[in-house]
Formats: sequence, structure tokens, C-alpha cells
Amino acid sequence: MVETYKAGRRWSIDWERMQPHELLLGLGAILAVLLGLLFFAVEWGGGLSGSSMTAALTILVVDVVLGATLFIGARIAHKNHMNGAIVGAASAVILIIFGGQPGIIGGLLGLVGTMLAVVSPYLPWAKRP
Repeated sequence: MVETYKAGRRWSIDWERMQPHELLLGLGAILAVLLGLLFFAVEWGGGLSGSSMTAALTILVVDVVLGATLFIGARIAHKNHMNGAIVGAASAVILIIFGGQPGIIGGLLGLVGTMLAVVSPYLPWAKRP
């Protein structure tokens, strides 16, 4: 079986073709996940006791799961602006509330991306059918 370039390209992300709201949602998701992992690694290196280990692990899981949901919202926004904005806004707000410092950073970028996704069809340079 011969694989072609087109078959392997199916899973790649075309960053240059993404709209600004998709980039902001994706950037918020990536920052939430990476900063969550970084903060957990710093706390782990400093030594964690039982209750602080539970809190740090909970924040890490929340950041990773909701960061992935925010990224899924960015991919949904590629097809439908409003549905992607709804998914992105819900996950961004929950990320801000429960995600600790990484969640606040990623969630705020996600909220800016959702606001831009909502208004982007009405901007002067938007493509109209």
C-alpha cells in the first residue's frame, strides 16, 4: 500500500489558512495545556505533599481537558463561526474559573477568540455570499 502526500496531510493544521479567531482559540488552548504542564512540573520539582499534590493534579487535568476542548472549538469555528464560539466560550469561562493561572491566560485568549468569531461575519472585510 502506497501512501501519498495527500493521505498524510489530512491530520495537519494549515496555520496560514486559519482565521484570526481560530488562531486565538488555538493559541489559548495550547497555552493552557503547556502552561498547565509547566506549572505542574515546577510544583512537582519543589516537592508536593498530599493535599497540594491533589490540588496541583486537579488543576493540571482541568487545564489539559479544557484546553483540548478549546482547541476543538477552534476547529469547529472553521466550519461554523457561531457553534465554535459557543464551544469556545463555554470552555474558556470554565477554564478561567477552575484552571488556576494557566487557565486564566488560556481562557482570556479563548474569550477574545470567541468574541472575534461572533463578530467576524459582520466585519467590513468579511466574505459575503
